[in-house]
Formats: sequence, C-alpha cells, structure tokens
Amino acid sequence: MAGPGRVAVRTLALAVVMVVVAVVLPRALPGSPLAAGGDVAVPLPAAVEAELRRAYRLDRPLAEQLAYEVGRLLRADLGRSLATHRPVRAMIAERLPLTALLVGTAVLASAVLGGMLGTIAACRPRAATSRLVEPVIIGLGALPEALVAMLLIVVLGTRFPIFPAGGAGTPFLAAGGWSWRVVLDALWHAVLPILTLVIGLVPAFSLLARNALVPVLAAPFLLAARGKGLPPARVLWHAWRNALPPLLTLLGLRLAFAMTGAALVERLFAYPGVGSLLFEAVARRDYPVLQGVFLVFGAVMLAVTAVLDLVAVLLDPRLRGDRG
Repeated sequence: MAGPGRVAVRTLALAVVMVVVAVVLPRALPGSPLAAGGDVAVPLPAAVEAELRRAYRLDRPLAEQLAYEVGRLLRADLGRSLATHRPVRAMIAERLPLTALLVGTAVLASAVLGGMLGTIAACRPRAATSRLVEPVIIGLGALPEALVAMLLIVVLGTRFPIFPAGGAGTPFLAAGGWSWRVVLDALWHAVLPILTLVIGLVPAFSLLARNALVPVLAAPFLLAARGKGLPPARVLWHAWRNALPPLLTLLGLRLAFAMTGAALVERLFAYPGVGSLLFEAVARRDYPVLQGVFLVFGAVMLAVTAVLDLVAVLLDPRLRGDRG
C-alpha cells in the first residue's frame, strides 16, 4: 500500500474511534445534566425531566444514542446545548477563532524557536551557549503550565502591568465594529496566554530537533559533503531535509498537547475560547457541547496530522511504499 493510502486508512480509522469516544465519554462522567447543581438550582419536576430526557434521547440505550449521534454528524449537525439550548455549532464558531489564534501562534513560534535552539545544540554541542541553554530549556519544560501562567500573571500582569492579565479584549472596544485597533487589542490580550504555551512547547521542539539532527549530521554522506568543501549552510539544509519527515509526525503529536494545554491556559487567563467552553460544559454535564468540542478538536488534530504525514511522504521517498 502506498504511503498516502496508509495515511488515508489511518485517518479514517482514527476518525471512527474519535466519534465513538466523543459520544461515549461524556456520558461516562458521574452526575446528570438534569440534576440539581450547576445551572440547575433545584430538582426538576419528574414530568419535565422525563420530557427532557426523551427530547435529548437520554432515556435510550447507549448504542441507540451513538447511532443517532453518528447520523446527526453525517448531516453536519452538532445538536443543541442542554444548558442554553443554543446550537452547539454556533457556540463553538464564536470561540474557535480565539483558540486558533492561541494554539496556531504558540505552535508556530515554538517550532521556529525550538528548531533554532535544537540546531545550535546539534551543530555546536560543546559550545558554552549550548551547555548553558539546554539545562534552562529542560527546566522550563518541567514547569507545570498552571505555575507558568500564574507567574506571568503576577509578574507581567500585576506587579509590572505590561500585558493584560485576563480576557480577550478591552470591554466595549469592539462595539463600534471591526478596526485595526480592535485587532491589536485582541493580540495584546493574547500575549500572556501565548507566552505560557510557548514556554511549555519550546523545550520539546528543541530536544526533538537536536535529537533528529545529531545522527543525520554524523551520516557518511554529510561527512563526504563536508570533505568536498560544501558550505556549512548547504550541509545544514541537507541535514534538515533528512531530519524533517520524522519531526513533522512528532509536530502533529505536539499539537495535541498544545490544544489540551490551551484549555487550561484559557481557563487561567479567563480567555473565552473553546477551552473555556469545554470547562463550562464539563461542569454542566452538557453532553452535546462536550461532544462538539471533542469532535472539533479531534477533527483539527486529524487534519493537521494527515497533512503533515503527507508532507513527510513527499519529502522522503522511502515512506511512499513498503519495502520487502
């Protein structure tokens, strides 16, 4: 089977598993979305609760609920929230751009910065800079994101209020419509959440880049290239071309960690993205919203991972088919 065919089969299999998990996992949480607590101040009358269970098919067997949800997904219908009765698709669409800004910017910045640091460490392993920077990077990577976020809030948001410590924008600034001032304000509010994610992601990218480059730089073909007088920049280009395919696969895995971390970071910074919506849905046991968030996160991860796998196949002909 050709490389792209394997990618397609694997993506399809993961999509099936993702749908099953997205439907089953919320219903495995303890508690009920119709019980007292959260948004339900008092127990609902038995007749009202029974009617709601019937309307949302919560009274049906799990297998039947799964079949119904799959059929609805095939119509691109994510259902309505149990708590607000709003369409889940609209609720996610309102917040998805904010989360995309955080995760996209953080992953891109971390990949570039981590790749640069990893390249320096691989090319000059005995340099004083590499020996000093590497322990610092590993130490930063060991810090919990919650601790990093609180430190940034205290230092850069409160003690030295350079950046906003919470929220996604200045209240009422966007009331007059779209403008560059609104965009810059949104970016200014996103600095600390992005910085929190970058601090957590850079160590992984740096170590991955270094570990991928070290064996390639010692490969015989690059030693021969150096012996023939090939410029260092050209040697490094060939090294990165050979080290990039496995790094692209790992980049997709790091994206999953970034999206998971974004949910916590959004909560800590009161940032109204999809991650905050996920926390609210868990507290309410809002099954349709939980399903919608899981599916959107999963679909983004599958799409990005599939694209990165295909790029890796194009860069490395050895991945295009099985070798006996």
